Order: sequence, then structure tokens, then C-alpha cells
Amino acid sequence: MDVKTAELKNNLSKYLRRVKAGETVIVYDRDTPIATLSPIVRTDDEEWTRYREEALARARDIGLKIHIPEKRPTKPCMKAASPSIAPDGRTDINTIDLVRGGRDW
Repeated sequence: MDVKTAELKNNLSKYLRRVKAGETVIVYDRDTPIATLSPIVRTDDEEWTRYREEALARARDIGLKIHIPEKRPTKPCMKAASPSIAPDGRTDINTIDLVRGGRDW
């Protein structure tokens, strides 16, 4: 199923119910596909172990160090990003305001 960003924004719950039911939704911005919403695929422990080993090997091959838990998470693990703080205590938005000099672009 395809949906434009405005339609998705106005009817998000409807589309999330469809994704929960197993559908995949492709999101378009000005006729360009920009995202896919799809159900999370749960795997058993054996599949998780195989997935983990393959992902770690691919990461090693390209020089990345990543952490993937040994056991499949039971809940999605997401953390909010904390703002970057400059040595003098400013956060990103404060730095932008300082550079702009109070101008509203």
C-alpha cells in the first residue's frame, strides 16, 4: 500500500493498524518513496543467533564495532537521543541561536 506523507500524518492510527495486521506501507513525499512501514518480524532464538552472527561478521568486515544482544530482546529497545553539549554548556540549539544572532530565518 502506498501513502503520501500528508495522508499518513492525518490518519496515522489507521495506517499503524494496517501495519499491525501485517501490511507494508510505502510512504511517498512528492511522488518519491522515502520510507517503508512494516511489521516487526519476530524470530526464534536460533534465527536470532544466526542473524546476530551474520550481522557481527558483516560489521567486522567493514571495520565497524557494533553490539547486538546475545538473546533476542523481548521489547523494542529505543533510547531518546540526548542533546550534544558543548564544553561551555551550550546545546546544539543554543549554538544555532548564537550563530544566527537572534535572527529568525
